[in-house]
Amino acid sequence: MTDSAATATPPVEGGQPAAPQIQHNIRIVTLASGENVICNFTQVREEDKFVAYQMLYPLTCDLEIDGEDGSPEATYRVNYRRWNVFTPYEDFRINPQHVVTAMPPNVEIMTNYVQKLKDAGVDLGFLPNNGEDILNAGGTTGESSAAAATAGPVGSSPS
Repeated sequence: MTDSAATATPPVEGGQPAAPQIQHNIRIVTLASGENVICNFTQVREEDKFVAYQMLYPLTCDLEIDGEDGSPEATYRVNYRRWNVFTPYEDFRINPQHVVTAMPPNVEIMTNYVQKLKDAGVDLGFLPNNGEDILNAGGTTGESSAAAATAGPVGSSPS
């Protein structure tokens, strides 16, 4: 993995790409704990030496299945929640030994994630074109899918 943005290439369906390629660092990171976390994922370097990974605006992703998995009646829902609810910070450095995999998300998951950050008032300046290319890619309107839910805000504000 490198500091430069990698191209997320969605799978090919029906002989045609599912969506345009967009440069970004959004990844689904599987941690040694078994958690799946979606975040802006980069390397931290000090004096040209790789020292850690950075997870910016991490949300855990959990799959909820209603019905029998794989059956035509089954419905799937992705639930999101803040990765570390015990701190107001959204920028974490993690030991590389705690990372099992880091892969680009599918288009719908990526769109939901960026929309959740936008809805929480997060400055999307770390994404190309402030995330608009992601929110409007592949004919999507940028609205979150009804099949996605977030437990707790990304940015908390006093009520």
